[in-house]
Amino acid sequence: MAVDVGTTTIAGYLYKLPECELIDTICIPNSQARFGADVISRIEYANNGGLLELQAVVQMQIDRIAAAFGQSIETLVITGNTAMLHMLVGLESRTLAVAPFTPLSLFGEWSDKLQTPALQGVKVYLPRCISSYVGADITTGILASGMMLDKRSFLVDIGTNGEMALWNGERLATCSTAAGPAFEGAGIAAGCPAISGAINKVYIKKTENGEYRIMYTTIDDSAPIGICGTGIIDAIACMVKLGIIDETGYMEENFQIGDSGVAITPDDIRQVQLAKSAIAAGIDTLLHECGLTAVDVEKFYIAGGFGNYIDRESCAAIGLIPSEVLDKVVILGNAAGIGAGMILQSSECLAESERIGEIAETVDLATNPHFMNAYVEKMMFGGVE
Repeated sequence: MAVDVGTTTIAGYLYKLPECELIDTICIPNSQARFGADVISRIEYANNGGLLELQAVVQMQIDRIAAAFGQSIETLVITGNTAMLHMLVGLESRTLAVAPFTPLSLFGEWSDKLQTPALQGVKVYLPRCISSYVGADITTGILASGMMLDKRSFLVDIGTNGEMALWNGERLATCSTAAGPAFEGAGIAAGCPAISGAINKVYIKKTENGEYRIMYTTIDDSAPIGICGTGIIDAIACMVKLGIIDETGYMEENFQIGDSGVAITPDDIRQVQLAKSAIAAGIDTLLHECGLTAVDVEKFYIAGGFGNYIDRESCAAIGLIPSEVLDKVVILGNAAGIGAGMILQSSECLAESERIGEIAETVDLATNPHFMNAYVEKMMFGGVE
């Protein structure tokens, strides 16, 4: 079994070996969310005596996924960001939140710290992290993308933690930026996970008399109950194109999505601005640090829990990704989980993941003046036709 412990969701993949056949998948919300929506708030909870509780919650969720698969698990690979893996095995994570941000472990090792009922005697491998805030999920994402076989490529994982990597043919540079959970539906007035009834696509339709109508679809074509991350990006892209919000993100009143009864509020716009600015500024900074521009990138990989469904044009319309990479985008889906599955199936992939962890550099955005300037600049919504 391969597992990706994300901040918001936990995804499990069941493989049959040696055939390397993926036979089942399960994705569930990370129950640690009740202790905090992001990594920092969970670290604070752990520091105040909640570490064992955080550990127990995530271990039991992995145990339940294993039990739900209904098969005997022999080997388990678990990827996740550095803090999630610390909490998984019960390591103190307080050093991740204070300078010089030194993790107690970067993993890349077999662990005996999971001894839940369904995982007794299971061999557990935790892939190599890169630094405190660039975790094993990016290591396995890089592995899954194959980006280091390209000449110049970029990988961005759009989620609560906006982790990314740039390969320029010689140097592998990485960074992490705190995007927050807005793109996963949290902190949005009508936000919800990607469940039945969630608005997942919003688009503009021109009528015969030249007017514009806002259209939408929902998951399972069910009655709308809210809006998930892909729908939020689409909706704001439509609002930018129609001039409903100005370049600063200001709008006068709530924006109703067709006849859905679901609305986007001014506060929602601010949440998305903060998230998209953090990711866009991170992309800009990595390019700057490696002496490249977006035009130089040959492949632009997008990963993340909703990466399979994201609309690349909407991403560019709100300024989340550079417009120059639109025709170079490769959608990966959950690359972290895919890479964990590759390690599960191949000792060569395991060795390559360790090499990635060793050679990757981390650009510290907290002290980077280019990032500071780019963050302010990327808050704006550019002129979109």
